[in-house]
Parts: sequence; structure tokens; C-alpha cells
Amino acid sequence: METSAACQMEYPQDRLPDRSTWFVKLLLLFLVAGASALALRLPQLDRRPMHTDESVQALKFKELWEKGEYRYDPNEFHGPSLNYATLPFVWLGPARNFAELSESNLRLVPVVFGLGLILLLPLLFDGLGFRPALFAGVLTAISPAMVFYSRYYIHEMLFVFVTMLAIAAAWRYARSRHWMWAAIAGLGLGLMHATKETCVFNFAAMAAAMGLVFAWNRRRQPSLVTGKALPPIRHIVLGAAVALVISLLFFSSFFANPAGPLDSIRTYLPWLNRAGGQTTHLHPWHYYLGLLAFSHHPKGPIWTEGLILVLALIGTWASLTGKLLRETNVSLARFLVFYTLILTGIYSLIPYKTPWCLLGFLHGMILLAGIGVAALWNLCYCRISRGVLSVVLVVAAGHLAWQAWRASYPLCADRQNPYVYAQTRPDLLGLVRQLDKLAQTHPQGYQMPVQVITPGADYWPLPWYLRAFSQVAFWDKLPDNLDAPVVIGSSKLNRTLVAKLDPTHMDIGYYELRPSVFLAAHVRMSLWEAYLKKFPPARDDGE
Repeated sequence: METSAACQMEYPQDRLPDRSTWFVKLLLLFLVAGASALALRLPQLDRRPMHTDESVQALKFKELWEKGEYRYDPNEFHGPSLNYATLPFVWLGPARNFAELSESNLRLVPVVFGLGLILLLPLLFDGLGFRPALFAGVLTAISPAMVFYSRYYIHEMLFVFVTMLAIAAAWRYARSRHWMWAAIAGLGLGLMHATKETCVFNFAAMAAAMGLVFAWNRRRQPSLVTGKALPPIRHIVLGAAVALVISLLFFSSFFANPAGPLDSIRTYLPWLNRAGGQTTHLHPWHYYLGLLAFSHHPKGPIWTEGLILVLALIGTWASLTGKLLRETNVSLARFLVFYTLILTGIYSLIPYKTPWCLLGFLHGMILLAGIGVAALWNLCYCRISRGVLSVVLVVAAGHLAWQAWRASYPLCADRQNPYVYAQTRPDLLGLVRQLDKLAQTHPQGYQMPVQVITPGADYWPLPWYLRAFSQVAFWDKLPDNLDAPVVIGSSKLNRTLVAKLDPTHMDIGYYELRPSVFLAAHVRMSLWEAYLKKFPPARDDGE
């Protein structure tokens, strides 16, 4: 039976990337994916109020920047790599002290590492194939979760980047058997340990995935199992030594804190307690998959990264069966399948869940989704079917990018956004502006004394926003003396606080710190009267 000219077979014309066109394809990847990533990540980095976790990391960075000291805390805050990675960004930035440091200065760090995920993809060109790598780069650029948390000054994006570095370098080593790639893979593994304690989950998933790939290939495709499967011992030792040295350097604060490396082991007792459920961040096993598949606030839009999930399932099927993988190395593809499934399972089973923790296995899903798009493309033999597929993919990708924009800009601090979690409310910024004007009114300026009283030290991110004030005292219970010209207290303590304040203070209003968490501000009347003279309220001409 004859086929129409429009549906003539194109399958034989597809070939593996030619080295002579490698640079052109690399440039195409950077232009398409990199430009999309920067367009969604870079603007208005200060738009969203600082999250509690971001402000905590900022204060930890302050110790390193101002004092040249960093001491790893095994109970909180994660590893030291984020703080050290921030140094060159701040050195090259406009801030000369911590008070001048801005949200944009700090958030530029995760932006760069989020973009770096795309820039690492060329290392997998001969493993994923050019088309799957390109599609994976585009999906990385427009994934709402990837975009939103690339604008978040926490460890997660750095952690995903160094994990990708370790995997990509290990693949390059498997192809070349060159010691340099073994060392770079060790660098990635060491940085993973120096970034987050959860690296043990990734290490376990990597090891199990390699074993499963070997077993799967041996049973289904024995031709893929060769005597060259194991690397020389000297290369294994080199990679392990580099990983160990990197970890020791960071945790010891470059030998300034000898107890740091031991603390990096002690940390697993408190962290295992949290993972086992001794925390407020408890969610059901399907929490992460629900965020990605379908999320809907009663008054908000529908959120879904279902495109990535569906394409990842197709990529998983193609990888395990070995079908429609024209460019992709089947062993690498199967490693990504097992690694992603195991990591997803681990994080789903752990009761402790915060939304940004899904980035690790989401990135694996994105790589599989790239394989899935290429498999669908290879399945479509004619121009018409490929044209229809292209239209569907462009529309679906446009929907992802639209969600990424809404999540990172108009709804960046809104509870309608599924990636907003215990987020600081914009209302707090009104208090910050008020305090700034009060300091301009007070004779001592930013040396104006301020007292903040909240049970359980629930005042973050105020230490970040009050960084220009030199006399701020934070209390978790009412102090004996409430004599500061400005007193800020939790609404839970307000009745007791008002009774203890002297009559010269007045209540100027409540401000929402986080959902259902309010602060009350009290100002000495004389200061408030001077403030009103200097900053008179705007007149309402409608009265």
C-alpha cells in the first residue's frame, strides 16, 4: 500500500549527533532553554517577602561574610556549601555590609544554579541524545517548581545542581574512563554531602539504581553486560578521596572548626527524628505527587505539572523496554528510571515533607520526560503526526511556562500557589516600612531600641528585615523591662504585654507575619507624634 507524500517515512534520516555540528546544537540548547530560564527566573528577585528559611540562611551567611567564620550546626540549617557559594556573588555585588545586602543579591545564587542544571546537559548529549537533552532543558527552564525554587535562597537548587554534576561526571567517566571525570564525580558527591543531610537518600538511590540496571541488563539484554563494567580501583579511590576531602574542607570551615566533620555524622540523630515524624511538617505519602499532578485552591487556578509526569512515564516505558530509543543510551536511561523511582519512593514514605524537597526527583522526572518526548517523536513516522505532536507540546509547554510566571510573580506569596509554604505575608512589609520611618524620626536613628517578644522564637524573618537596626532585642517570653520606644509582640501575648507596658505606649496596629500568625506593634506616644509630623498621613480628598 502506498503512502501519501506527507506521510513518507523519515525514520532512517535521523542519526546520532555529528561532532561537526556539536557546537551549533550546544548553542541552540543555550539559546532556547537558557534564555527561557533566565526570562522566568531573573526579574524582580525581591518581589516575594523573605521566607523564614531564607532569612535564617541569610543570617548564617552574615557570620561567614563579616567574621570569616562558619560553624556547622548539626541540629539545624543544613550544610555549609550554600554560605560559601554565596561569597563570590556578594563580593561582586554592590553591598558593602550586611545592612546593604538585598534579597536580589542572595537569590541570584539559586538562579545561577538553576540555570546551571541546563548548562550541565551537554555532558549527557551522547547518553540522553541531543533531542532528549534539548527537551529536558526546556522543561527544566519552564517547570513551575523549578522556576519558583530557583528564586528561593535555600539549599535545594544548589543540591540538585551538584547531584546532576555527580551523575553527569560519572556518565562521562563511564564513556571515557578518564581519571579527571572520576575526580569531578567525587567533587559532586562531596558537595552533595556538604549541602544537605538528605544526600544519603540520593546515594542510596544511585547505588541501588546501578545494581538494578546491571541486573536488568543481565536478564533482558546480556549483550550490554561486559567485562569492563567495573572501573579500576585507583579511579574509585580517587573519586572517594576527592569526595572526602571536599566534605572535610567545608564542614571544618577550611580547618577552622575541627569538630565540623564529626558533627556532620552526629546530625543524623536529630534529622532522623524529624524524618520519622517528630515535626510539624507532616504530610501523607502522596503529598508530592499531588502537588505535581493536580492542585487547586477553592478561589485560585488549577496547577499541574502533569505534562512532565506523563512524558516521564512514557520515557520510563521506553527506557525499560528499549523501544524508540534512537539516540539514548539504554543503560543510562534505565539508571535514571530506577534512580528517580527509588528517590520518589523514599521521599513519599518519609512523613516529614516540605514542597521544595520534591526538586531532586522532579529533576529525574524531567530527564525522563525528555526521553519520553523523543520516544513520541520517533513513534511519529510522518510529517502530519509530528506536526500535531509539535503543536500539542508547544501548547502544553506554554501552559507550564504560564504557571511558572504566575507562581513566581503575581501569586508568589499567595496561598493559591501550591509551592507557597509557611510563606511570610506581604503585610509584614508594612510593619518594616513603618519601623524604617520611625527610625528616621527617632533621635538615635537606626540605633533606636526595639524589643520583639514572641513565644518559641517565632519572629522570623524579622531579624533579616531589621538588619539595619543595631539595638534589637528578641525575646521568647516577656522580659522584666519593656522600656524600648518600639515594642513588637505576638498577638497571643498582647493582653499580657499591654498590661505590662507603661501608659506612654500606644498600639499602632496588627501585622500578619505568616498565615494566622500576627504581630502587634506598640510605639511610645511622643515618638508617634513626631512621626506623624514628619510623615503626615495622606489626605483623603473624598471626605
